Amino acid sequence: MATLQDSKSHPEVEHDNTPFDEKAAAGGVKEINAASVALAAALEERPPNIWSPNMLKLYFILAIGYLVSTMNGFDSSLMGSQNAMPQYQKTFGLTGAGSTTGIVFMIYQVGQVASFPFCSPLADGYGRRVCIWTGSLIVLIGTAIQTPANTLGQFIAGRFVLGFGASLASAAGPAYIVELAHPKYRGTMAGAYNTFWWLGNILAGWTTYGTNEHLDNSWAWRIPTLVQAGIPAVVMCFIMFFPESPRWLIAHDRAEEALAILAKYHGDGDASSPIVQLQYQEIVEDDRLTRDENPWWDMRELFNARAARYRLAMVVIMAFFGQWSGNNVVSYFMPEMFKQAGITSDSTQLLLTAINPIFCLIAAIYGATLLDRLGRRFMLMAGLGGSLVSYIMLTAFTAESEKNQNLSYGVIVSIYLFGICFSWGFTPLQTLYAVECLENRTRAKGSALSFLFLNIAIIINTYGISVAISEISWRLYLVYIGWICIELAVIFYFFVETSGKTLEELKSIFEARNPRKESTKKTKVVVDGAGNIVNVGETTSSL
Repeated sequence: MATLQDSKSHPEVEHDNTPFDEKAAAGGVKEINAASVALAAALEERPPNIWSPNMLKLYFILAIGYLVSTMNGFDSSLMGSQNAMPQYQKTFGLTGAGSTTGIVFMIYQVGQVASFPFCSPLADGYGRRVCIWTGSLIVLIGTAIQTPANTLGQFIAGRFVLGFGASLASAAGPAYIVELAHPKYRGTMAGAYNTFWWLGNILAGWTTYGTNEHLDNSWAWRIPTLVQAGIPAVVMCFIMFFPESPRWLIAHDRAEEALAILAKYHGDGDASSPIVQLQYQEIVEDDRLTRDENPWWDMRELFNARAARYRLAMVVIMAFFGQWSGNNVVSYFMPEMFKQAGITSDSTQLLLTAINPIFCLIAAIYGATLLDRLGRRFMLMAGLGGSLVSYIMLTAFTAESEKNQNLSYGVIVSIYLFGICFSWGFTPLQTLYAVECLENRTRAKGSALSFLFLNIAIIINTYGISVAISEISWRLYLVYIGWICIELAVIFYFFVETSGKTLEELKSIFEARNPRKESTKKTKVVVDGAGNIVNVGETTSSL
């Protein structure tokens, strides 16, 4: 079996996730603009086979992991659609907006916030898989409480338990995915995690549309709630049969198991593969340097150094930006937005709500495939730029639709365009960017903290939106227009570029004097067909 010492033959220099701007050169060598030199060389020496049996197994493992994201997407669409159903409103005596509706919506996030103290002990102490399995089980319990509810109190209690379980699973899910993903395709593999949020959205939207069309009693909203149990049930059936995160295994003195997993899924069974040895060396070295700093339950390591604080800032800012960019308005209150534009039919509102996530899912998947090619910063800014234009259109069309009913079609187009732009540029990165910015040792607890701030943002946002949309109507959209402009400026000046680097290599980026500037540098490298570095040239900066 390959050893750590064997891997020392590979140069300890910056590692690239994907080669940039390749062009053939004489003598079978390539000139590459790379964010990381040794990773580019390792990938050139032995390119991965994306259709190998072991890679296909990895795809299946990741796909089941993606379903963790589907849980949250299902609830988002479910509550938005149920809120427009007369049967649901009759059961609990609610209207489409207002303070009580805001409480029903946000209690899911309150449950997620309450789970925070338990996320890191489970994910770091017992493993990513155990944390995901436990969270999925609690989601099933929440569904069992919520489905038969005839009182608002029981319904709210069920939503609290649902949120608690979904948060536990979601604290470990992104870390599990990013730590298992092949380094060459980390952007696409890990970026696809959050795109499955839209799969849940689609399932919930079409289920509620169908039951609303064919049932006129409380089962119209109970059946979609019951369907919510299907996703965590599938996850529970498979997750414990999958491999554990190699990085977690190394942190718990199970290095040989970790190397075997890396070899199987990243080296096609060859432990001596350059890409396998490169990762193994980095993970072991990173664990050696950080092992004795703090116990796994100590949160101080998230902010006890300048680099750690910068990492944490990226995590927290991304959590708020991911919820305060106008997407929550669309996710939870789309039927109400259509109603304000003059589309009053319950059936039409639910149909339009069910169609929207299909476009969003397609856009998100396409965006995930571009992450390694275009970079994280460009995707975030381009997605937000399109979202800004969409909100300007939405504001104008909604304001004028009161005078001209035909402009309600413009509202539909604006909402759909926003969903496409935001899903393309932002959705794949909402969880991926945060877990990339975190170190191996702090990834689970940092992910839990990310979810804590994310849910605080949603609680503030969702309750505030529910009240504001009933009080000031479309004028609420003006707030988001201004806020998105601020987000664009913050991303441009402060966000680091994480693509083209291994997770361990990002340490030198965050320790730099100017992490954002350091992260955008590319080095011109000449590599031959055997993966040998022929020449290292000048370094340039990109966006």
